[in-house]
Amino acid sequence: MTPHRILTVLTLVLAAARAPAARAADEAPSVETPGEAGGETTSAPSKDVILDTPEPATPPATAPPERSFLETYYPPPVDGPELRLPESPTRLYLDGAYAASGDLSALQLIEGSATNVRFALGGALRWHRMAFEAEVPFVQITKVNVTAVSGGQPPIPSDAHQTGISFGDVRVGATWTTHLVDDALVAGFGLRLKLPTHTTNFTFHVMQGTPGNYTSVPLTYAFPYYLHIEPTVILGGALGRFTYVVNEGLDILWGPNGQIDGQEVVVPTIVFWDSHVALSFAPLDFLGASVEVGTDVQINNTNDPMFPIADIRSVWVAPAIQVHLGDYRVDLIARLGIPSLAHGTDAFGVLYFVGTDSYTLRIGRTFN
Repeated sequence: MTPHRILTVLTLVLAAARAPAARAADEAPSVETPGEAGGETTSAPSKDVILDTPEPATPPATAPPERSFLETYYPPPVDGPELRLPESPTRLYLDGAYAASGDLSALQLIEGSATNVRFALGGALRWHRMAFEAEVPFVQITKVNVTAVSGGQPPIPSDAHQTGISFGDVRVGATWTTHLVDDALVAGFGLRLKLPTHTTNFTFHVMQGTPGNYTSVPLTYAFPYYLHIEPTVILGGALGRFTYVVNEGLDILWGPNGQIDGQEVVVPTIVFWDSHVALSFAPLDFLGASVEVGTDVQINNTNDPMFPIADIRSVWVAPAIQVHLGDYRVDLIARLGIPSLAHGTDAFGVLYFVGTDSYTLRIGRTFN
């Protein structure tokens, strides 16, 4: 082989070896570099890079606070006056009550007996350490059996038995309490007003004139309109499955004056010391029982012959059963006066319009 042919073969072998390397360089991604001669730059094709972003942490759901034992199994308040609770939950209730009084002599115009059926809507709003309460007796049906009117004269037959439908006395109040020893001892104060909003009245015929010339005159008699002012000290707590409540305060019956046959009747102010002691026991989560003892003792004298009200003492006991169905609660309450222990129990029941004895069914719902 001549030297010329050898040179030609070597040239072809070198060219074949460089071709794959050139193709690989053309296919490789280029990296953006500063331009060389002519200021040109080359750049490699780019692809979007997506980074995984962690989801923000969801805060844990806040469960509504559970009601304490004291808020759940409290002794049920009953009209006559009502117990103030140391730890009242936010609640609504509807109740119906039947009351009876065998002696109306505390009223200045009529004597006899009476019964009353009452329906009321009430509730409480809890706000921090305070509770605001209200009750509206939207209808009451009162039946009177009169034995004497205006100074002892017997009523005419049409006046002896009467039934009236009326609106009752509205109650509004507030309490403030605080924990002294966890739930074992809670203390505070309360103030309640019982507003004279009732519309209860009856018409009787009385004899007026001179001997031999008497005439029967109709006379409309409205039950006395007392504004009740009721401050109290509140103690209570929960010990195991027991709860207890103590109230010590005043019940002030203050005017306003009334009208009988166009004449103003001055209503005296009457002040009572009002005391309540109640104990409740819940052996099961859905069932509880309680008993309350209430006493009211008159601490002033009226010295008014039109209102023979003096040295009134009242004692009553209220056993009750409570049934819990989730957020709902049913109370069965009996308020039983004890005239044998306190001679003024009947009179106080008339002045407070709760009778000597009463029986109440209450259905309520509690809110967290």
